[in-house]
Amino acid sequence: MTPDEAQRLTRGPLGETMAKFPLRFAKAILFGDGPVRHHRPEMRSATASLLDLGHGPLAVTCHHVIEEYRAQVAQQPGRLFQIGNCRLDPLQQLIFDDERFDVAVIALTAAQARKVTDGGDIGSSFFQPATWPPAPVCEGDYVSFGGFPGEWRTADGIDSVTFSSYSNGASRVTVVRDSYFVSQFEREYWVSSFQHRDAADLRRLGGLSGGPAFALRGLHYDFVGMVYEFSEDYELLYFRHANILGQDGRRP
Repeated sequence: MTPDEAQRLTRGPLGETMAKFPLRFAKAILFGDGPVRHHRPEMRSATASLLDLGHGPLAVTCHHVIEEYRAQVAQQPGRLFQIGNCRLDPLQQLIFDDERFDVAVIALTAAQARKVTDGGDIGSSFFQPATWPPAPVCEGDYVSFGGFPGEWRTADGIDSVTFSSYSNGASRVTVVRDSYFVSQFEREYWVSSFQHRDAADLRRLGGLSGGPAFALRGLHYDFVGMVYEFSEDYELLYFRHANILGQDGRRP
């Protein structure tokens, strides 16, 4: 298939479906100051991948996200941490937190899971894989991923924040290593649906950390990784292999 043929396909319903798919299983994380009236609250954000590998609902994000929240709490207890509209203490519910792999897994209760997935199609479901672990990603594969760039976050009031989502329906895998893989953006082949945004916005993607990546395998999607780093200088997006997690959300 030529690049022109691929672009024609992605402009249609197939491309729209591929781009929207990862966002069904992604939710924004917000942490920092709670609502205050006397000054602008200091807030940070990231993304959680929503999974159920067979042992209950999980929210997967990056170790560096949890570590930053942990540092905030050490200075000022009672800091806010929310996944979607669900406020919780992630430090009490961590079942896996690894600096080397930059992965953190939060086990959710059934009530928390319902609250997390409340509110529209985005982040409405926990992904349940057909089998686990997934087959390895190879160079030349294409992955769909999504998340919530912090630069696109807007405060609507002292207790309301809106997150705009970003997703890519087919980004080519350019490098594969034992514990991670990389996609280098090839913008010349992109079909953008973000005409309302300045092109520079598509280069400020901090906040995608923890976002899910999927590979289309025949008639089903495999959850194959989580975003953990983006290089603006070289436009490289780094993903941790999903198969570092066992079926219980911990290391196998």
